[in-house]
Amino acid sequence: VALGTPTTADNCSVDSVVAQVNGADIDPVTFEFPLGDTTVTWIVTDGSGNIAQCTQTVTIIDDEDPTITCPADITVNADAGLCSASNVDLGTPVTNDNCGVATVLNNALEPFALGQTTVTWTVTDESGNTATCEQIITVVDGELPEIICPPAVTVNVDPGTCEATNVDLGDMDVQDCTDVIITNDAPSTFPLGDTTVTWTVTDLAGNAETCEQLVTVEDNIPPTFVEALPTDTTAECDNVPTEETLTATDNCGDAIVTFEEVRIDGSCVSNYTLERTWTATDEGGLTTVHTQTITVEDTTPPAFVERLPDDITVECDAIPVPETINATDNCSDATVTTEDVTIDGPCVGTYTIERTYTATDECGLSVSYTQTINVEDTTAPTPVETIEDNITVSCTDIPEVPDVQFEDNCSTDIIVVFNEVNGFDDTVFQDYQIVRTWTVRDACNNEETYTQTLNVLLDEIITQVNGPDRCFDEGIIDLNEFLTSENKEGTWELIEGDPTAELNGNIFNPTTLEPTLDFLPNNGDSIDYLFRYTGLDSGCINITEVTIRINPDCVVLPCGDTDVVISKALTPNGDGFNDSFDIMGIDLCGFTANVKIFNRWGALVYESSNYTLGEEQGSWRGDAHKSSIGSAGKVPNGTYYYIINLENSGLAPFTGPIYIGTK
Repeated sequence: VALGTPTTADNCSVDSVVAQVNGADIDPVTFEFPLGDTTVTWIVTDGSGNIAQCTQTVTIIDDEDPTITCPADITVNADAGLCSASNVDLGTPVTNDNCGVATVLNNALEPFALGQTTVTWTVTDESGNTATCEQIITVVDGELPEIICPPAVTVNVDPGTCEATNVDLGDMDVQDCTDVIITNDAPSTFPLGDTTVTWTVTDLAGNAETCEQLVTVEDNIPPTFVEALPTDTTAECDNVPTEETLTATDNCGDAIVTFEEVRIDGSCVSNYTLERTWTATDEGGLTTVHTQTITVEDTTPPAFVERLPDDITVECDAIPVPETINATDNCSDATVTTEDVTIDGPCVGTYTIERTYTATDECGLSVSYTQTINVEDTTAPTPVETIEDNITVSCTDIPEVPDVQFEDNCSTDIIVVFNEVNGFDDTVFQDYQIVRTWTVRDACNNEETYTQTLNVLLDEIITQVNGPDRCFDEGIIDLNEFLTSENKEGTWELIEGDPTAELNGNIFNPTTLEPTLDFLPNNGDSIDYLFRYTGLDSGCINITEVTIRINPDCVVLPCGDTDVVISKALTPNGDGFNDSFDIMGIDLCGFTANVKIFNRWGALVYESSNYTLGEEQGSWRGDAHKSSIGSAGKVPNGTYYYIINLENSGLAPFTGPIYIGTK
């Protein structure tokens, strides 16, 4: 900036002149002044150091416009369903300024209408200098037109032809932002059947859309018959006319004629109605129908073919079956039925039959003939199955009285009288007879008697009975209680068992038994008894064998310390009295006796770990121990001492003296 030179003067001399900005020296030639006002202070100094100053204002202004480059022009599609575009991204212009840009603005207003819109961008610097540029926004129609074809059209052919003209196709339904051009390829004349019409809609933007419409031409003119049509009639069932042959023509092409006959049943097979229908059908399926009704009747009855049977007289079980008679009819099958009417006589087997043959056709027309049959009954009833007249049987297998069924050749009203005579005598052991008789008579008093004789052999019927287990001490047993027969006059005998128990007639008394080593209580010991009864009953020899098991389990043996009896003196001289040292009273208790005998000096003279129990059963008979004194192998006379221990008895050992006299 050319500041110029200040004018100075001094009375002596000027030493220096400087310029200052904000108290700092500057070079007025190179100093860069900022935009706006800057105060420059000039200071002059004389040779004596005296100073003087003045100020100068330097103003810098910006008169240079900023620069701006607009964004590129934009082409966008209109928003869907609209003829404008919104939210268009315009981009950002490029701006510059020598000092600084204050604002960048544009005049765009949304939405943008279809076509071109000029947007002006303006840039302003900090000094108010401006610059502008323009951007072109082009909104184009990028959517196809929205169209709906007219609905399908169905029309009839023009009269006398197989095609249709002047068809009203209807109007299109079009939605678009611009004007459109609508065209179609419809022909001026539509042929029979379906034709597809294509509609094309093009808007000003060149967008084109098509749709199709179906045009159907139908033939509504039915064919016609050529010949005269048959009329309704009535005919006999054997003279029904045959159907006629009809043809037809049609305006649009060939026509075919079909025939159908429907039978409508009447009151019978030969009375009915025929509905004959001729249907003319053209190529389009149109029909013309004619129906003829024929009423068919049957008025002629049937006739018999064979010779008809004569009147007869027969036995009641020889009545002939109806003869096979056939009949013919002019229109249908004929059936011959037989009906018997019975006229009662003096009894059920004597009567008269009037047999009527009736020939009937399927329409109920009939003719009849009656034959008379006189019936007689002269035969008595007989058994259905043969009765054996003489049979030999065992008394154990006498057959039941047979359920004899009788039959009569003529009636079911049969009177049967049965009788049985039994020659059995329950006091005599010999064979006997049973005689059975049946006397039968029918409703016409024809009578007969049938006899059966049973020769009965007097055999044995053996019944084995297992009686309950009993204890011998529970009392007597009445063996007759085991018999099932009513006659109890026979005899009882003991076959097996201990005869110590008494049998007196039918009374068995086991209380006379006593426990022994083989018959101990609660040891599983028992005695099996077999008794046999012999008597007469129900026509046979009745033998009943009864088995009873007797046990001693109800008895309690005397096995206490007071029941033990021990010898007090021993004289082993062989006279059968006091020959052995005996431990008695408990010989059935199952105890094991340990015995030791000592002399008066305490020397052991005898010892046994299993001493035999019972009277006169003792093992020690005064025998001397080898260390004892005496003669002949016997201990000397005198008093000895014993110790007896009864194992498993729960009893305390027994001790005491025993006197021995060996001479």
